[in-house]
Amino acid sequence: MSIRKCLWAALALCLIVSSCNEEEPEIIEQAPDAESLIPDQYIVVFNDGSITSGRTNEPTFTDRTEKVNYSRIKSDEVKLQMNAFFEDNQISDRQVAKRFTSVFSGFVAKLNKDEVAKLENDPRVDFIEQDRMVTLDFEVEAVYEEEDLSSDVSEGRLEAQTTTCAISNAGGRGSGGNGNTFIWIVDTGIDLDHPDLNVNTNYSRSFADGSADDSNGHGTHVAGIAAAVNNSIGVVGVSPGATLVAVDVLGSGSAPTSTIISGMDYIASNDISGDVVNMSLGPRFRTGCSSASAYRSALDRLNNQSLIALAAGNSADDASFYDPGCQNLSRVYTVASMTCGGGFSSFSNFGSPVDWIATGSSVTSTYRGGRYATLSGTSMASPVVAGILHERGGAPRQCGTVNFGGRSYRVACR
Repeated sequence: MSIRKCLWAALALCLIVSSCNEEEPEIIEQAPDAESLIPDQYIVVFNDGSITSGRTNEPTFTDRTEKVNYSRIKSDEVKLQMNAFFEDNQISDRQVAKRFTSVFSGFVAKLNKDEVAKLENDPRVDFIEQDRMVTLDFEVEAVYEEEDLSSDVSEGRLEAQTTTCAISNAGGRGSGGNGNTFIWIVDTGIDLDHPDLNVNTNYSRSFADGSADDSNGHGTHVAGIAAAVNNSIGVVGVSPGATLVAVDVLGSGSAPTSTIISGMDYIASNDISGDVVNMSLGPRFRTGCSSASAYRSALDRLNNQSLIALAAGNSADDASFYDPGCQNLSRVYTVASMTCGGGFSSFSNFGSPVDWIATGSSVTSTYRGGRYATLSGTSMASPVVAGILHERGGAPRQCGTVNFGGRSYRVACR
């Protein structure tokens, strides 16, 4: 059994360029990024048949309290099995940084080469991959106070309570319904008291910097696209007023891959049928597309209850070379970006892994500090689809196509 090194380096986030270019895409060779690898830190994933996670054979839940109680019992069972594994392999508590018990069974630990080799030969281990840092890479086009939106409509700035083209191109705002379900925003947190967002602070958590309150701005922007409230201020989201939950995995802008998995593990222990997860993240450089990675394992189990929207990436390259956007899984939707006018965004990844396309160029949405901002990227297109998933309780419907590089991309609508 060999180490599976998941070579993904940075979140696929915001660029400031948009284009209606429909020429044949140019494929540029890229060397895998190795600088972000964390020395001697590894994610170990168990075989489900050996140490079964709480997600395995989990019944469908519609009551969140019942789900949480179920997950707590299962998590305790998994931890007992892990303790036996650690004892068998002489792994100390000091080495173990994190345990995963819900989305899959596994852990993160500091290990030397001999310890890695030993664990590779343990039949309870499915695969091992080296942990790596993930760093945000995006620029903000403009930031507004709320009154700026209503007083200045020049240079693309919008009036108060605006339905941006990202929303109108997706069929307009919905009702924000679908019962007591959540939209989980796996990102930099959310501005917890933003007047244009409905955030559940009881379930919001930080796995990065101690507070789920957004210190970066990206997560708040994503949240507003999905679900900004239909009121008299700011903007409105696809599923307006839907309950948002901040899962802060990046803090001010960077964290290990294992921290993102921790956020997914938390969701897996608290989600119910009909919940939606938005993950506006992905690699900057080519990684290849492995069927054995911690990220794929987490997605493959998280989608048992939740619907998942993923950003395709901002490398203007074939998404087939980028994990996790390359992964074709049921109830997991990879999203490319188009411009307001319906052209393919110049920065967006493309290719066969892309399930849907939505507007991600120059999108105005909520921002940290109770403000608003305009950003671009597949990070902005993904929450459009997340809002649609929440509104529909299932896959988007199609309302047109965008042609690029000899391929037609389905425009996602609610």
